[in-house]
Amino acid sequence: MGGTLYRDVTYVAVNQDFQESKLTLLWTLKTLTVKKLCLLLVHIPFSKNPSSCELNESEINAIQDSELKTSKNSLSKYRDLCKKKGVNEEDVDASLIPGYDVGVGIGERIVEFINQNNIKKLVMGAAADSHYSRGMSITSRKAEYVSQHVSTRCKMWFICKGKLIKTRQGSFDLGNQNKGNQTDPDKEFSVSTKIDPDEDSSPSAPKDFICPISMEIMRDPHVAADGFTYEAEEIRTWLNENDTSPMTRAKLAHRHLTPNFTLRSLINDWLQHHPNYKH
Repeated sequence: MGGTLYRDVTYVAVNQDFQESKLTLLWTLKTLTVKKLCLLLVHIPFSKNPSSCELNESEINAIQDSELKTSKNSLSKYRDLCKKKGVNEEDVDASLIPGYDVGVGIGERIVEFINQNNIKKLVMGAAADSHYSRGMSITSRKAEYVSQHVSTRCKMWFICKGKLIKTRQGSFDLGNQNKGNQTDPDKEFSVSTKIDPDEDSSPSAPKDFICPISMEIMRDPHVAADGFTYEAEEIRTWLNENDTSPMTRAKLAHRHLTPNFTLRSLINDWLQHHPNYKH
């Protein structure tokens, strides 16, 4: 796959501890129809803290190199497991996501990666296998954070000890529809560009193209930490005075914005086919 993101890729978030995520990966291979698979591992390097203040730079570098090697070895084990289960080697990719930002945890990095790359399918652990019980819900803070903050267009499966704990349907709304309005996760979002000769000379833009703050069609759509898409200038103005989501009013994990290139392309294409649109 060579780093390229595919529409039919199923992403599996795994831990550095191979045994901890082994059953999650096995569930994925056994249960889902996987065309291509990408393993996601967030690598947070060792950093200097009060307990390690006596270490010199070379010692810290040695620890960091060792931890990075461990993460890469873990990904190799996961890939070998896929191969043993009959998955073609070329259909399995791996992404080592760096977690260098101070104060940004694994859950936040997963959410950022999913939203930035417009990922549609994600499998991850709901809790440590040792915490499994019948009828349980998600107990992992990381998994709960991802469940609440990742874009609504991503369908997610949460696994514990090789058993499905929760499923969150994905809606291909490109970030703006109500989360309860679900659509088929295997259908592409599309916008008709055929011009109806009987339509109004000033057509209404699809609601997915409208910024929920300005209520005007977006020209530079960006995804915020809440998974919703806004006009860049509008959301930046909002974030200058607020640390909450304009849509949910929940506190945002961060203020980073990610360009929504897919939506921007769709909007530009729609505008070209609707020259009479008033904006």
